[in-house]
Amino acid sequence: MSMEDIAALEARIYAFVGRECGSSTAADPVNKPMIRHWCDVMGNGNPDHLDEQAAAVGARGELVAPVTTLFVWNQTGYAVASTGRPKDPQVELIDLLDEHGYNGIVATDTNQEYFRELRLGDVISQRTVIDNISPRKTTGLGEGYFYETVTEFTDQDGEPVGRQTFKVLKFRPASKGQA
Repeated sequence: MSMEDIAALEARIYAFVGRECGSSTAADPVNKPMIRHWCDVMGNGNPDHLDEQAAAVGARGELVAPVTTLFVWNQTGYAVASTGRPKDPQVELIDLLDEHGYNGIVATDTNQEYFRELRLGDVISQRTVIDNISPRKTTGLGEGYFYETVTEFTDQDGEPVGRQTFKVLKFRPASKGQA
């Protein structure tokens, strides 16, 4: 790619910054069966998540969901694997980079912040935006761009309950012998 081609591509990809990639409201409120299932799968025996009577007299005063379930309430099912994601700005960004040879993808890091624990009956909504895109970088995997999404989570009253950042590298795979 010429420097002009790269500049034109970068103008297009940087236009994605700030665009919403999707939002949703959980189909079900935070509930005991899902909390129990999560705790069982994860080996979490904390009575504050499993035993309402014990939780009522504990430090929290009520049963709460493990904070690590924050993302679970709005997750899409396996159908996405076979049908694909609906077109949204993140899919469009990935497609644009693919078209220009940046067809490798790897998640590099994620962070979650928890503002409060989720309580029984909370209905969680999420909104995701493309937060930033790096300048072109050369990595061991190849040349590419890091982009980061931010997902804000709120309860049924619109109060923030958590936040997640997720960073991905879209890269042009290095040829053998290059690095």
